[in-house]
Amino acid sequence: MKKYMIACDLDGTLLDGNSELTTETISYLKELASLGHKIVIATGRPFRGCYHYYQALDLDTPIITDNGGSIENPRDNHFQKMTLKIPKRIIDKLFNFAEPFTRTAFYSVDNGLYVYKPTDRLNWLYHETEDTFFVEGPFTNPNHPEPSGLMYIIDVAYKETFESFIMNECDGLLLYRDWGSDHKNAIFEIYQKRTSKGEAIEFVRQYYGFEPEQVIAFGDGLNDLDMLQVVHHGVAMKNGVDEVKAVAKAISFKPNTENGVIEYLKQYITKD
Repeated sequence: MKKYMIACDLDGTLLDGNSELTTETISYLKELASLGHKIVIATGRPFRGCYHYYQALDLDTPIITDNGGSIENPRDNHFQKMTLKIPKRIIDKLFNFAEPFTRTAFYSVDNGLYVYKPTDRLNWLYHETEDTFFVEGPFTNPNHPEPSGLMYIIDVAYKETFESFIMNECDGLLLYRDWGSDHKNAIFEIYQKRTSKGEAIEFVRQYYGFEPEQVIAFGDGLNDLDMLQVVHHGVAMKNGVDEVKAVAKAISFKPNTENGVIEYLKQYITKD
């Protein structure tokens, strides 16, 4: 049987509607790993928000977090963690500019959650665990570490002003994803320009020595676009956004709520 490296996004892809791994998914992916396939998580979550899934699958591969901003292997002490960080001077510059119209903002570094104007409505995005420590206050605190990415929710009236500042006043180091807006708020994910799930997957592919045609990736959202374009066989989830489906080589037969990833793999891998 041909061996594959299988890269999976989590939310909306490998996880079900309750943000859990089904018993069927755990069992099948463990079976594939026992046959020599490499299962790699590639998520926008911070490490602390996905490590329990890594443990449930009993993985020993590198884990890609923060949308490619960090690659590490918690099962291999010799694997050197790789992290792309936003320089502190840029974090401070952006915060000082946006503070007057910022509703709330936050970022994660390891177990630290750094929040400006916290709100209970975002608890689902904080990915807190029993080890998480919470730091509230302006991002300009000189003791704050440098993150891979930031989340900002701003007054929607300043949306275009905010976008322009990111693209033109941050030394060409940042990009952003627009998570949508309503009549009050606009939500942005801001990240280091070189951050890429696709580049991270390519690194892991070369690390293991897989040929490009041995790599499959699954995703559903805009942060999966580059990953599905880079790999030989990118699969958009049936429940994925149209932009992802447009660049994918294939679309899963079932959505994430119906074990879409493993149902696709059962047919794709048996072809070989």
